[in-house]
Amino acid sequence: MLSKQSELIGEHPNTGLFFNWCECEDTTSTSTKKHRKLTDKGIDRNVLIEQLADRIIKHHLSEFKIKIFERKKSILDKHNFNKYVQNRMPFPINEDKTEKGNLGEIILAEYLEASSGLEVLIYKLHHNPNIEQSMKGDDILLFDKNNIESKMIMGEAKYRATPDKAVIMDIIKSLSKDNLPISLSFVWEKLYELGEEDLSEKIDDLITKVHSNNMEIIYVGFLHSNKKVSTRIETHLNSDNENLVIISYGEDNPNNLITESFNRAIERIKS
Repeated sequence: MLSKQSELIGEHPNTGLFFNWCECEDTTSTSTKKHRKLTDKGIDRNVLIEQLADRIIKHHLSEFKIKIFERKKSILDKHNFNKYVQNRMPFPINEDKTEKGNLGEIILAEYLEASSGLEVLIYKLHHNPNIEQSMKGDDILLFDKNNIESKMIMGEAKYRATPDKAVIMDIIKSLSKDNLPISLSFVWEKLYELGEEDLSEKIDDLITKVHSNNMEIIYVGFLHSNKKVSTRIETHLNSDNENLVIISYGEDNPNNLITESFNRAIERIKS
């Protein structure tokens, strides 16, 4: 029998990065608490960092930007290419808080694609005009590309070195059942600009349906913190949104994962 968490966001992946990386436990659910606990399975650290660096690059760099970097690499010597990259760094390097938020969004998006089968249609970070600042709007929106109106997931990711009640309350507030996705217009516009006119039109139609409360939305929070995070969520998660699932991932020195992953992504685009 599927857990309520699995009914809402799918079962924990049985292949790929998250299968290799994380043990999963869907804790006992109630009408006010649905929590999926992820813990480190013992994956090789270097493998994990490489995999996360891949995804950092994927979420920050469009195909166009990657081609530009590759072209410059072919015509500049190593010193001048490194200087070129440094002046056009596609990742936040001066704002530690933005790095933490971005990696949380990336992990949540990739996890939900693997568990639910839904897709991120627009990589929001491709369109950030200021990479050192977080973008406004919903952290993550996922859709069934083949049937846009069938299901949508709205996600919010947070990082805390030490988890507390306040951050859990922030997630619950952000993912209240009264909160509707405010980034649908952004997704619609970017799809149109990318030439995905049919898909863009379906998102345009969806906007009316969502604002008429005629579509069920699944809400998912993600909290990356230390090993106490799951206990804190079990203690403080109390929401009247029956479609809310909070995913936790806890580890020793959680900031190290962020720093190592971004450093490796920077090395990769410079090499």
